[in-house]
Amino acid sequence: MNSVYTMKGVQDSLEVFEDKVTITPKGILGFMNKGLKGTKTIPFSSIMAIQFKEAGALFSGYLQFTIPGGNESRGGVFSAASDENSFMFANKSNNELAATIKEHIEQKVRELRVPSVVAQPVTSLADELQKLSGLRDSGILSEQEFQAAKLRLIS
Repeated sequence: MNSVYTMKGVQDSLEVFEDKVTITPKGILGFMNKGLKGTKTIPFSSIMAIQFKEAGALFSGYLQFTIPGGNESRGGVFSAASDENSFMFANKSNNELAATIKEHIEQKVRELRVPSVVAQPVTSLADELQKLSGLRDSGILSEQEFQAAKLRLIS
């Protein structure tokens, strides 16, 4: 499965797919802050919220995913560095991509939460009467059954 978005961060890389996001620690910073945990996969169905902090001139930005049973950090950028459900990025130039990723994931999460409505075909009274007439003419309905069904439709 190909990723929709990929972003290199301060200590890990983020990949966004159609149904999940992965955070993979990279380099010495990733090892120091997140250990040997490996790639964290978060299905969109598990995401309850996303916190987005833009990168500034002095501080990194981050995307933090809230999941059920998760214990995400609440201490800002310094705590986000060791949070396995957070992805940190540097440079203001990455803010736009991070915002786009956040919006994409939030849209996918909304789609999962809203049940799809199956459109029922709209038939008119005339169509229904024509179907009943066809059933009567082919012998499936008797004249009495046809008249009773027609009366139900009309009333």
